[in-house]
Amino acid sequence: MTAKSPNSQLKWPGRDAIIDTIWDYLILRRWFPSYLERAEVRVLDYRELDDPQFRLLILEAQGVWYHIPLALVAEWNGAGIVARTGGSPENPGYLIDGPYCPQYVQYWIRSTHQAGTLPLLPEGEDLIANLLAASLESKVLSGEQSNSSVLLGGKYPTIIKFFRVLVSGANPEVTVPLALARTGWQGVPQPRGYSQLNLWDPDGQPQQVTTACAAVRLDEARDGFRLVCSLASSGEDPTIMARQLGKTTANMHRHLLEAFGPGEDPASGTMMATRLRHQYQQAEAAYPQLREHPQIGEEVKLLAQALTGLGGLPPTQRVHGDYHLGQCLYSSGDWYVIDFEGEPLRPLEERTAPDQVERDIAGMLRSFDYARVEGGADGDWLNRARLAFLEGYFGKEQRPAPALVVLRAFEVEKALYEVRYEAEQRPDWVSIPLEALMLLLPQSH
Repeated sequence: MTAKSPNSQLKWPGRDAIIDTIWDYLILRRWFPSYLERAEVRVLDYRELDDPQFRLLILEAQGVWYHIPLALVAEWNGAGIVARTGGSPENPGYLIDGPYCPQYVQYWIRSTHQAGTLPLLPEGEDLIANLLAASLESKVLSGEQSNSSVLLGGKYPTIIKFFRVLVSGANPEVTVPLALARTGWQGVPQPRGYSQLNLWDPDGQPQQVTTACAAVRLDEARDGFRLVCSLASSGEDPTIMARQLGKTTANMHRHLLEAFGPGEDPASGTMMATRLRHQYQQAEAAYPQLREHPQIGEEVKLLAQALTGLGGLPPTQRVHGDYHLGQCLYSSGDWYVIDFEGEPLRPLEERTAPDQVERDIAGMLRSFDYARVEGGADGDWLNRARLAFLEGYFGKEQRPAPALVVLRAFEVEKALYEVRYEAEQRPDWVSIPLEALMLLLPQSH
């Protein structure tokens, strides 16, 4: 793709007109809620950058901030066209979504380097020079959801993730990989830089947000979920991969504990029981047919009672929080963990609060179940994958009964959440978590 810088005929849309100008493009983005009405969206910030070809647009809607970097160019023959700017017929001008514009990516690298937020860079100036050159051939990763990821090749393959939903404070997608890398753990793609922005919130208070981050791009990395689905579809034994992933997960938790320390508040069986009951109520509300399986409700009550009676639970610590096969990459014979930001629309304090490591373990076990269904494997295949993962994580030692109850409770809680999610988003998939609940609950107490 090519672009020419603006000429004197090209003008940026004004602050009052910018939302209307980009609206048709905006409502088709997966990271922007399509149900929002135009009147609900306002401009929080619309600022000129050092280069007049680029601007940052921050929108606010229902308390959520959306990040849209923009480039204004005279000609364009690539993807990412946000709108025409209404110049002359001979030179109409285009607004381009920043990640799709190599010149904007180059600008981001240069300005981030100048800001000094490029940690862990033993390669120094050689890396910067190569990144600047590689940015001119950058490509946007397809399938964007809450972010837009840009791929750079060359001597130092890099991925730059532009956050579309911004949160005030330190973004865990930056702080966690950086903290893990500083412990010496190699199971996370090594960070290369990040950018921050100072904003004023609607109450007039200053807030700092993270707008993008860069990390090492792994060589021929395979998505964990797609990889395990392929094992399931071919009937290939999943034990080696699953056991290796269990070991990687255990290492992640050890290094998270080293980096962030234990949680201050001890785990409470009573709190876990309350949360489990609440999750069941939400699942039942979203999927009233759950009442057709009264044994599930009865077993949830029994499991909650068992949790209430537990004492001496292990301390909480920092966890991944949204752990599943899609958050893992397989490259050169090793597993890597990515996406520590959690769900962008959840409050930051919830996403970063210490929790039981069993939450992550349960999330991965449920992910194996979905991979089994997607790949068409049977229950025996799933059991082998589950047992291998748990063996990789815990070793071959027999775990005490209370630990088994806690893990099962997290699995049940996750499956109940899946019932609610599938009922609302993919009704044909509700059977997956329902079948899991039938198997999990009788073993839970």
